[in-house]
Amino acid sequence: MATGSSYTISGMVSLLNRGYKASPDYSIPSRFGIGTGTTTPTEADKALTTPITSWSGASDFKNFVSGYPIFDEANQEVQVQGFIASTEANGNTITECGDFNTDGAPLISSHVVFTGITKTNAVQVYITTTYIRS
Repeated sequence: MATGSSYTISGMVSLLNRGYKASPDYSIPSRFGIGTGTTTPTEADKALTTPITSWSGASDFKNFVSGYPIFDEANQEVQVQGFIASTEANGNTITECGDFNTDGAPLISSHVVFTGITKTNAVQVYITTTYIRS
């Protein structure tokens, strides 16, 4: 299984659009999605490889945890966090996540693939992503 992460072209386009247009066309990334895909992420990704659908109520997405994002201007980073409750996504081995905006056709900002987490009703998961300038 591949692991890794990528900030996507869609994420960069959204960021630049919001930063430089007087009336941006895209909403901010404010939610996350999860999946079972194992393909190495690339900057060209436009979605999760194998998204888990309807895992958060009837939605494929869930908003970031309250209080996130956290901005650290001194270290030039931002951190977001998602939470998967004991009642959500059970019966899946979660291996990927991504941050998305709320547009009608959601844009993925980041795509991360990691060692699988077997999700049962005895497991709660926090997924924290830190964006840093390198």
